[in-house]
Amino acid sequence: MTSPAKFEDGCVLCDGERIERNHVGGRKHVAWFTMPFCRKHHDQFHALLRIAGVSLEYTSDLRVRLVRAIMACLVALWMLAEALLNSLSQTKK
Repeated sequence: MTSPAKFEDGCVLCDGERIERNHVGGRKHVAWFTMPFCRKHHDQFHALLRIAGVSLEYTSDLRVRLVRAIMACLVALWMLAEALLNSLSQTKK
């Protein structure tokens, strides 16, 4: 069994420092799935969840928890795609 990867290089979106492991799928839903976000992107992630109406509150219904986790992961994937597009546009200039 291998140990989890360490994210010492910075935020997955901006390479910023002072990262924290963000529970992308929700700490109460999919606790093992984390991504390194800086404070700015961590706050942005949770703001986008609120805008999208994605709740990470615990529910005893496993199916609802999984749906919420998937929806939260989709928000994180959207953020990753945006960061990649921004990076690509920067390199073309």
